[in-house]
Amino acid sequence: MEQFEIEGIDPIVLEGQEQIAQQEDSLMDEFSPAGQFSKKSLNALVKVAKQLQPMFGLNADYPDFTEDVTDLPTEFTRLLMMFREAVSDAVASDVIDEDKLFELDGIADDSGLQVLAGKLGAVAKDKAFKKFLSSPPPEAPEAQEEVVDEERTPAPEEMDASIDELFGGRLY
Repeated sequence: MEQFEIEGIDPIVLEGQEQIAQQEDSLMDEFSPAGQFSKKSLNALVKVAKQLQPMFGLNADYPDFTEDVTDLPTEFTRLLMMFREAVSDAVASDVIDEDKLFELDGIADDSGLQVLAGKLGAVAKDKAFKKFLSSPPPEAPEAQEEVVDEERTPAPEEMDASIDELFGGRLY
């Protein structure tokens, strides 16, 4: 008899989900800025993040930092990466200027955080970016049905024979 959790999810599935979450956290840690960050600069960035969170359907509830840190928390890095991807998509769609792009791996001090906060602040105020986020994503073009010309295209069962005939005909 199989054991199920209270919610009806197989423990093996839950274990797999936990492993994926750990791998994702490890990946976020690789992108996470490391250096000397003061709580003042961190909280300036948090303030801007709170302006952006509602645009992504999130509560503006990321907590303020209470002390200086050397590594950004994984959850904060995840939030910044989400912003980075949206900015990148908006730039690729010619919605906002390329100067709003940013990378996290080069940030190592308060000046880097301040530049990032400035870029994100400009993005948060950009009406075109807000419209971009609120519009549905462009749909992928529908796959066109393959048109088969039955006179020129043999049926699958006929293909094997015709291929053999083709190769056989070339031997002579």
